[in-house]
Amino acid sequence: MYERLASFLVNNLDFRRASVVLEAGCGEGQLTIPLVKKARKIKKALKIIAVDISSGPYEVSLDVLKRNLQEEKLRGFVLPVNCDVRDMKSIKNESADVVFSNELLCDLDRDGLLKAIREFYRILKPNGQMAHGELSPVPENEAQRLVIEANAYSLETTQPRPEWFSPFSDEVAAMLHEAGFKNITTQYFETNIKMDYETGIRKLEQWNTDPEFIKKNSSNIREFGLEFPMEHIIFCEKR
Repeated sequence: MYERLASFLVNNLDFRRASVVLEAGCGEGQLTIPLVKKARKIKKALKIIAVDISSGPYEVSLDVLKRNLQEEKLRGFVLPVNCDVRDMKSIKNESADVVFSNELLCDLDRDGLLKAIREFYRILKPNGQMAHGELSPVPENEAQRLVIEANAYSLETTQPRPEWFSPFSDEVAAMLHEAGFKNITTQYFETNIKMDYETGIRKLEQWNTDPEFIKKNSSNIREFGLEFPMEHIIFCEKR
């Protein structure tokens, strides 16, 4: 999926006029690595600043990213930075041509999302481009409903229970417009991730899902499996 998503972003963002790209919430680099490989075919001198809070269950994320970059011989093109997207003091004003993220906004509450959007605006150069991908909070079928509902039964303790599985795209668009962004559009990306019973149960356990939820929904998971909803990807530019 990340290979396809990287291609989707590269095809919908103009990397020809980009020199510095900021990825917010890079994690272990699942999207970072395929994107930098594809984008450098368009702009060879491209540099990516890969930002992640790298704490709690994600505390080793940047360490894993650094190892992966070393193995892929990409250390010179990606700079991992440990910081909070709501307050990126180490990133200079108007220093990035592109900002992008994937499944980051869902980890922020409303106040945190507003702070992150203001930080993105500060960091982007005038006419800079931005894209944020999130799984749709509206299920198309029972397998997707199970994935969305499971999110509310996470035993994750690093933050309060999230407000949403993902924020609705029109709500994010309104926040972006208020912050000063222009040319706000939404496109859709098919994740095509489906899991049978055994795979789905393992994935729920990896997500630290409450065992009571798994037990209660075991028969439904066996019947329908689990399926990721499509992603809505919001594109915009800085005024």
